[in-house]
Amino acid sequence: MSSILLSSCLGKYVETDLDLLAKNEELKIIEYGQTNSLTLTKNAATGIYYNISKTNSAGLAVSSAYDLHVAYTLKTIDGKEIVKKTTADSAMFNFYTTQAFDGFKFALLLLKEGEKGTFLIPSYQAYYENPPTGVEKYAVIIAEIELVDLLSEDDKINNYVKKKGLTLTEKTTSGLRFIRTSAKTTNDSLKTGDNVSVKYNGMFLNETSFDSGTFGLVIGSSSAIAGFSEGISKLRKGEKARIIFPSSIGYGTNGSGSIPPYTPLIFDIEILTVNGL
Repeated sequence: MSSILLSSCLGKYVETDLDLLAKNEELKIIEYGQTNSLTLTKNAATGIYYNISKTNSAGLAVSSAYDLHVAYTLKTIDGKEIVKKTTADSAMFNFYTTQAFDGFKFALLLLKEGEKGTFLIPSYQAYYENPPTGVEKYAVIIAEIELVDLLSEDDKINNYVKKKGLTLTEKTTSGLRFIRTSAKTTNDSLKTGDNVSVKYNGMFLNETSFDSGTFGLVIGSSSAIAGFSEGISKLRKGEKARIIFPSSIGYGTNGSGSIPPYTPLIFDIEILTVNGL
């Protein structure tokens, strides 16, 4: 499709197909609101019209730093239901890993924790020319969304620890959870400057592995991410542990490769050698 506006040779703007589509869909949305006695507010940046039916001024604002626990219904403006998730079978949404059309993401950003709303999403912010089976092209989509709650990285780590029934050896001020799984009592603790070889398996909280192998580092150096280095420093030769830590001591707000931003990580680690021995 062409851009929304094109400049003519006379310096005037000419209307494009996308302009006409946007105007027609906006008229449909306004008419729907009037017919259904629904007071709608337009979000000028996205073209989405919405009505917040349940507010929570004290609720946390949505951001990509959280996972979102959502219940929702998607349907076309003429009432054809596409998908429905009730509070009983609600879904977890992550801005980096959950597949969704842009309009759904924009709608979530208009809610706070505990709020409900109805969002009328023009086709160019929804399925546009590639709808799911049974939905026409250029369909205006109605999303009825309840934002049940938000989960921080700390919440997600705590949920994982509880679900797995893990007993923490230590939780540090940085947010690292350290679980020693195999102990040695005869070896001295590691010290700054020790050159260690580490066997590791890096995983997400669903225990999907993203990397594994062996890694060499010097204790006290910055050759590894902070959470990994901190966990290693608590072991002795031959010991094993599971460490879990937030992105603040991992890959942070940018992520790295297959690791999205704001992602807590698990590492199973074992010290193989210290200073070559």
